[in-house]
Amino acid sequence: MRVLKYRDGWTRRHFLEQVGKGIMAAGVLAPLWDVIADTGSCEAAYPPELLSIEAYTKGKLKVGGVLNADNVDVVKDILDPAAYYQIKNEGRIVDLAPTTTELDHLTPKPFLAATINNKGMHVIGKDGNVWTKDGKPWIGGNPFPEPKTPQECLMSNTLSWGKHDCFAGSIIDWDTNAAGDVEYNYNFFYVEWNTVGRLMLDPKPYMAGHEAQLRYFPLLITSPEDQRGTSFLQIWAYDQHRFPEFYGYTPLLKRTRSFPTDQRFEPQLPGWTSFTSEAWMAGDPLLTWGNFRIVGKGPVLTCAGHCADLTKENWLHDVCGGKTGKKYFRTRMELVPEAYVCEMEPVKYPRSPYSKKRIWYDARTLNPLTMITYDRQGKVWQQWEGGFDLYQRPQGAKWVEDVPDEFWAWTHVHAHDLQSNRMQRFQLVREIPGGFHTDVDKPQLFGDYCSMSALRRLGR
Repeated sequence: MRVLKYRDGWTRRHFLEQVGKGIMAAGVLAPLWDVIADTGSCEAAYPPELLSIEAYTKGKLKVGGVLNADNVDVVKDILDPAAYYQIKNEGRIVDLAPTTTELDHLTPKPFLAATINNKGMHVIGKDGNVWTKDGKPWIGGNPFPEPKTPQECLMSNTLSWGKHDCFAGSIIDWDTNAAGDVEYNYNFFYVEWNTVGRLMLDPKPYMAGHEAQLRYFPLLITSPEDQRGTSFLQIWAYDQHRFPEFYGYTPLLKRTRSFPTDQRFEPQLPGWTSFTSEAWMAGDPLLTWGNFRIVGKGPVLTCAGHCADLTKENWLHDVCGGKTGKKYFRTRMELVPEAYVCEMEPVKYPRSPYSKKRIWYDARTLNPLTMITYDRQGKVWQQWEGGFDLYQRPQGAKWVEDVPDEFWAWTHVHAHDLQSNRMQRFQLVREIPGGFHTDVDKPQLFGDYCSMSALRRLGR
């Protein structure tokens, strides 16, 4: 009942005051993680106006409605600037979904359980890395669910992008010009294999002999024919000061090469507007960046859930916008009650084309939601927008045998170059030709994909 005493805009003032005082504690009516640990939901931590787009906009927008150029100004203050531009000027259409309040719909259940069970067991060491209190590597889950510094906020994303021990993704990618004409179309397959912080695969929490590493990340292009067999492999050290080993294999030349550090800021394939540095919005070891700061805190409207299209053929999304009507995925957005807006600068990359990144993190999970990069002149350059969902097998829907009937994962990415207005959009699909399908926590994936010899074997 106390909430009714507050006047309009009190939550906005609350967040502004917290940022001004450097307070990072999440939750408005109660400490967020006390509520989550008790109920599994975030609902009791926030007032109605932060849990309902209808309440937030005083009935101007409603769940089930459509966000378009005619009404987007109602929520301009809670959209990232690229999403606002796309909807206002480019014909992008967004469907409004209800706010997800159950935490096991926003992150994998094993990862959530480990976050709760391991709470308070990790610290930032003198070297800036994450360690248990007895000096061992991270043991799983979000190491700092209640971050007290920007670095703690960012570390969960760095340690585990997909929040699974292992994830295999089948991807279809479309790259368009400014009008939305598709100029390039790729199929590719990747594996994210964590060697520490393991929760499901034995041995756990560490893969024996790999405790000094963090992840293997192979990526294989399967089409078009002129690129088929092209592959990349990153091997990350646990030490976040060290640059990953980064290799590529070119089937035309039958040759393996290593990439210099500054090629993290170049497209890997023709037509791509995203760089290696942008994977999961913070695709470099965290301590090769610096000057971390929280520049905002509050609600955001974005693609945090409800984004999978599991009843459609191969999970393919509808498209919209641009002059062709094919430039953007037609996504669903929901009101996220609280997000941290973090900035970082590329302190170890003297030739980086960026001056900084700004990333919106869901305060409930510290999952990155959307990112804006800025060029060396401080002008807005690129957007990376992710979508997410809990994948639950619909009754009667086509599914790949032996893939879990339920798992949490990302759904799509918009990688928009706002200066050239070119777009790379790609999405997770059930399967792509060649026998590659999306899967979770399969132990054979390491031997099948996580070495250059494996990727050479798969090349033409």
